[in-house]
Amino acid sequence: MMKLAIFVDTGWSLGQIYRKVAHALGAELLDWQRQYPPGFFDSFDRILTLPHAGSTFLATKHGVPRGKIILVAHAECDIQQLLRRERGDTWGRYAGYAVVSDTLACSSLSLGITREPVVLRTGISCSFYDMPIPKNLRSVGYATLMERTNEYGMEIKRGKLAKRAAEQAGLEFKVATGLKREQMPDFYRSVDAVIMSSLQEGGGMPPLEAAAAGRLVIGTPVGDFPRLVTEGIGILTPLGAEGFVAFTSDLLKELKMDDTLFRDRCLQNQKCSQIRDWEMVMPDWMAFAQG
Repeated sequence: MMKLAIFVDTGWSLGQIYRKVAHALGAELLDWQRQYPPGFFDSFDRILTLPHAGSTFLATKHGVPRGKIILVAHAECDIQQLLRRERGDTWGRYAGYAVVSDTLACSSLSLGITREPVVLRTGISCSFYDMPIPKNLRSVGYATLMERTNEYGMEIKRGKLAKRAAEQAGLEFKVATGLKREQMPDFYRSVDAVIMSSLQEGGGMPPLEAAAAGRLVIGTPVGDFPRLVTEGIGILTPLGAEGFVAFTSDLLKELKMDDTLFRDRCLQNQKCSQIRDWEMVMPDWMAFAQG
């Protein structure tokens, strides 16, 4: 039997994802914040990690052959940083290469990676977020950083736009600041809708979590969200700042006045989120890791 390891940051969203993946694959989950002795990784047949932050460390510090490393990129910065560190066609020498959204796959090709990546759908434990849908729309939640700059210093989270849209619609705005992962269901229970206002994402988790919780989900066409919309989850907004605020505030006003339509949207999100339960998507991760 193939001996697998997963070498990642085990905190927050990555930890949530890879604890599930490691359990399903029978892999050893290794936190890259820890120190490992020389030769520690030699016994593994394959090691799944992130580009650069994990793969550069494994290859240069521990001498792990690239033919034993499988890469999964969760953000454009993963790809950009590895491109800066490695010259030549090193991507073709890795045992596998995947990304977590269709848009990230397109970004990878645009950045100059000639290897077509496998697209792995992110899963979720729907039962962890299962709860009754809200009766009406009175509050809006925001479940990520309010601000963050990308590799080029551009602010990409744009939480202020989500806040402005909610306030223009006359709705309370709540931010999940400083919450632990186990506290997130309580946060979603405290709001009726969740907005993703990002200008750039790899495969953000809050829209999927909010859908599983039966909340209204609104987001920009970045990361995994366009595909979620095709799967019946969420409402797509314009990307531009002013268009985003105008569209989102008008939509919130409409659904604030129509409880039936609002609840229908919430029910649809919750129902459709079932196709992203880990039980449904894990076979793709298993095939990638073991193939």
